[in-house]
Amino acid sequence: MKVSNKGFFVAMRWVLVILLGLMAFDIALSFLPGSLSDLFPNHELAIGAGLVILVLAIFRFSFFSYEDEYEIIHIDTKSLVLSFLESPRHKHYEFAKIILSDFQVEKGLFRYKLTLTVNSSTGDKKLRHFDLYFLSKAKREYVENSLAGVLQKNQSEAV
Repeated sequence: MKVSNKGFFVAMRWVLVILLGLMAFDIALSFLPGSLSDLFPNHELAIGAGLVILVLAIFRFSFFSYEDEYEIIHIDTKSLVLSFLESPRHKHYEFAKIILSDFQVEKGLFRYKLTLTVNSSTGDKKLRHFDLYFLSKAKREYVENSLAGVLQKNQSEAV
C-alpha cells in the first residue's frame, strides 16, 4: 500500500507560491511612481512573507511517500522550500526488503524521524533518515507496522 502526505504538501506548496507572489508584488509596487509605491515603504509585506518562508524552511515541511508492494520498499521525499538544493539520490530511495536490518523512530516536539538501517552489498550498514512529522498518525502507524513486519520476516528467514 502507498501512503503519503501529498494533500498537505500540495497545500503548503500553494502557501509558498502565494508568499513568493506577495514578495514579488511588494517589490514591484515600490517601482511604480505615485502613491501606490507609498503603501509599503519599508517592504513590510515582503519581509513578513520572507520570515514565514524561513519558518517553513526551519520546520522542514517535506513530502514523504512510502510504498511496500512486492519485495521492494520505495520511499520518496522532497523538501518544500529547499528541494532545489537536494540531490536526486536524497529524493528517491528504494531497496529490497531483505536488506532491512533495523529501523528506529524518534519522536520529539517538532520532529518525528524515521531511521532505516540497511545492509549494503559490501557488508556495511547504511543509515537513511526520513522526516515523518507531517504524516498523519494512522499513516505513520502503517509505516511502522509495515517495517516491523518486514523485520520480523527477515529475522525468521535468517534463523
